[in-house]
Amino acid sequence: MTSIKKLYPGLIFRKLASLQLAIGLLFVIGILISIGTIIEQDQSLLFYQENYPETAPLFNFLDWKLITSLNLNKLYTTSWFLIILFFFASSLLSCTFTTQLPALKKFRLWKFTSTVPQLKKLPIKDRLGRNLTNIAMYNLHGNNFHIFRQSKKNYAYTGLLGRIGPIIVHFSILLLLVGTSWGSLTGYTVQELVPRGEVFHLQNLIKTGPLSHISQQFSLRVNDFWITYTDDKKTNQFYSDISALDPQGSESRRKTVFVNEPFNYGGLTIYQTDWSILGLKIQYNDNPIVQIPLKKITGSGKTFWLGLLEINDKNVDKLTVLVNDLTGSVYVYNVQGQLIQNADIGDKVSLKNNTTLQVHEFITTTGLQIKQDPGIKIIYTSFFLLMFSIYLSFLSYSQIWGIEKRDDFFLAGKANRAVLAFQEDFKNFLRQTK
Repeated sequence: MTSIKKLYPGLIFRKLASLQLAIGLLFVIGILISIGTIIEQDQSLLFYQENYPETAPLFNFLDWKLITSLNLNKLYTTSWFLIILFFFASSLLSCTFTTQLPALKKFRLWKFTSTVPQLKKLPIKDRLGRNLTNIAMYNLHGNNFHIFRQSKKNYAYTGLLGRIGPIIVHFSILLLLVGTSWGSLTGYTVQELVPRGEVFHLQNLIKTGPLSHISQQFSLRVNDFWITYTDDKKTNQFYSDISALDPQGSESRRKTVFVNEPFNYGGLTIYQTDWSILGLKIQYNDNPIVQIPLKKITGSGKTFWLGLLEINDKNVDKLTVLVNDLTGSVYVYNVQGQLIQNADIGDKVSLKNNTTLQVHEFITTTGLQIKQDPGIKIIYTSFFLLMFSIYLSFLSYSQIWGIEKRDDFFLAGKANRAVLAFQEDFKNFLRQTK
């Protein structure tokens, strides 16, 4: 019974360490990732009903019902996808502990060869005088070889780090699987459109993992927002001055973000993504300043904002204001659609009956995308290990055997890569010894 208990876990590990199983799982994962790339992820049910209708299914079978029933719309967080990743990770671990680590231990052991004919089968060989044996071993030691001697048999190796590369590759893939899975389960994405000067919490979730937690122990404030333009009045860059506030409302950090320059705070990454204009602050004669809302209109590749101004004065018609951008220009039209004046911020627009209208400022909003991905550091670590393992893979594992016979000292060696370089090193070693 005891032997069966010992054999059973070992058998499971050997089955999991099968190369065919690992390749098969990797092939399945690749297909599933391809499906996740084709089918948009984490969209609304209405989106899938419109884009994958039953009347015209993708590939003649993939409609919105099949997509949602199999959770292909949330592929990377489904339990069956995570189970496949778990089995793939188990296969890599089993291969590492049952094959690679024991092989590495084996490479560290001495492998003496007792007969000269065995040495002659090796690709690189030569013969020295037996009186040069100690000098040869000393020179090999000086060339970073590990030396083992037993009676008349000699063995040396170098470059054991080159054998560690595949093990590090396995661990880097494991870290990548852990990081991506943990990020998809616990991460989230928030999209906010915030007016300038407003304080806000994270509310408008567009993507969330089943284990994610959205903290409300802090808030963010948009201190300012502005856009820079090129000489031909094309948008150059837009900026948001953002402050992170603690629960007491005190500023803990502050940064100006723009496209490709996010704000990292408390595990969050805040990106500048969009902007818009909510309204205008306008003053009629000496009356108090009022705000009028603007509606964003997009069409034919152009975007502008339109608003209607109703003044409580019988002598003044309704006015329409149009804004193209934040350069400061405001176009004022009458009810007949005729342009009254193109005014800049601060200018006064002359209306009939000696009345004036002054545009004070824009009411702008900034579009921010806030993401939390707890697995990103693990993913970066896996990439670093993968690059390091690539460097190690270029290191050659070289072995040299020697046998002392009467007046001769027979030497032979081999390398698993960079054979020509090893041949040259072997020749240099012989020159040093002779």
